[in-house]
Amino acid sequence: MPTTSGASSLHGVVFDQPHVVARIDSGDGIDVVGGSFFDSVPDGGDAYVLKWILHDWEDEQSVAILRNVRRTGGTLLVIERLVAPPNEGPETKLTDLNMLVGPGGRERTLDEYSALFEAAGYRLVTATATAGDLFVLEGEPAGP
Repeated sequence: MPTTSGASSLHGVVFDQPHVVARIDSGDGIDVVGGSFFDSVPDGGDAYVLKWILHDWEDEQSVAILRNVRRTGGTLLVIERLVAPPNEGPETKLTDLNMLVGPGGRERTLDEYSALFEAAGYRLVTATATAGDLFVLEGEPAGP
């Protein structure tokens, strides 16, 4: 049920490289924080959303990012494309080639994302298709 006062209990943090967020102002319920997810991520979140982040990186770097998120204890939401089985989903496979040639990352299968999550201390809970070609992968902390 919506609140009648118009106040929201939601609070968000936009976290990116300092030069990226330098011109973004914090607003009502939104903080802007500069930093590197290879060093740490802001603490205190219930959920951490990484959209089109992991496909930029090889497995070792992706696990390092996920481990920093894991230290917060929050739920993980990764939004990425998934590589389809053979003879299906050519669009993501073409994007995979682009990622290999360009920034050096890659697109992954659901099993590959599950392995990344596990290596970082998460358990893959669900993979939900969006209306487009993206999936929302939910991870929860595995164990203490």
